[in-house]
Parts: sequence; structure tokens; C-alpha cells
Amino acid sequence: MVDISVKLSGLQILDSVSIGVPQGTVTGLIGPNGAGKTTVFNVISGFVTADSGYLKVDGKKQKHVQPHHLTKKGIARTLQGVGLFPPMSALENVMIGGSSQVRSGIIAQALAMPWTDVEQNRLRAQSMAVLGELNIADAANRLPSELPYPIQKRVALARALVSDPQVLLLDEPAGGISAADISELADLIRSWVPKRTVLLVEHHMELVMEVCDLIWVLDAGKVIAAGTPDEVRRNP
Repeated sequence: MVDISVKLSGLQILDSVSIGVPQGTVTGLIGPNGAGKTTVFNVISGFVTADSGYLKVDGKKQKHVQPHHLTKKGIARTLQGVGLFPPMSALENVMIGGSSQVRSGIIAQALAMPWTDVEQNRLRAQSMAVLGELNIADAANRLPSELPYPIQKRVALARALVSDPQVLLLDEPAGGISAADISELADLIRSWVPKRTVLLVEHHMELVMEVCDLIWVLDAGKVIAAGTPDEVRRNP
């Protein structure tokens, strides 16, 4: 993003923020509460429109990305917390993340066109495979309310991964999970690069310092520091 500014309800949330995310790396975005980190994600995701500045996606300048076009552009995002749909099973929640890959629309499904079952079965198998990669395949048919919070977090992560994104936005993935789970998460994040590009917002500094190649520091809506983990440590 280049020179992004956002004002909400008269408050300057982001002030000419420029952040680069090198391809095939893990980039961290840190700062105190209210620094503007989630707003950065919301601008990238299209949930907030910047007052000025622009984004570059695949090297192309864009003023605004529509949220429903994210997966088609190879971008996926997790939310703070989990954001799962309570009436749906873990598997169904994950399948939602890959729904843009299914070309059959509501009319085709209503008419029971022959390709709809094929596409749904393919998406179901793909979703089960991702659940398996995260070691939670046995949770597939359970509702979110029946799952421990760390497993819910993994289901939310699987939902983001099922579209096989090139760019993955992780919003506080370590929140509410144990030290052992965080260690597994660190290994998982590093395993995605260089195939994927990861932008990570996180308060757990040990995780950030362990997995990130580059870190940007926000405070009061402005970038105040940037560099490798070692450089950021030396510039508190």
C-alpha cells in the first residue's frame, strides 16, 4: 500500500501509511492497540475505502478492492477471533472459504445441473484435505460450539487456506491459544513461504520475531519503524 490515509468519524486512523510486503516472505505489522493495524487489513480486504493513496496487487495499481473479489485475486484473510458460522459444521465453514472457486450458481444448483455435485464434492475433498493438514480432520462434522477455542482458530485458518491463496492476511492468529499451539503455528507459517506471501498482525512478540522476515511498526496511524526482527529489536 502507498500513502494510504483513512479518517473515520473525524478521527485520523491511518496517516499516509506506506507498507511493502515482499513476495514469498512473512511480514509482520505490530503496534499498540488503536495503532491502525486492523484498519490496514480492512483497506487491503476492501472493507474500508481509503481517503487517499492506493494499493498494488500483482504490481497493478488499485484504488479499492471489492471484498468478494479477494479470493479471485489470490488473497485470503483470517479475522480477529474466529468468525465461524455457528449453525454450520467445521467442514461447511471451511467450504465457505472456497465457494468462489465453484462456478455453479444458485440457479444451477436449484436445477440440479450435473456439474454442481462434481464441484461440491471437489470442494468438500479439498476442504477435508486442509483440515487434515492442520490435524483437525476429526472435527469436520462438529459445530463450532462443540470445539475448543484453539481448534476453532484452526478451522478459521483452514477456511482461509482452502482457496490456496497467494497472499494470506493473518489477524492475531496466536490470540487465545497455548504456548504449544503457538509453536506449531510458527512452524506452519514458515512452511508456507516462499509459496505464499504472509502479512501478520500479532501482539505475541515472540511469534513475530521468530517467523517474520520484515516488520513494520505502526503507532497512532503512522509508520514509525521498519526492518528485520533484529533491526526492530535494536530500535525500541
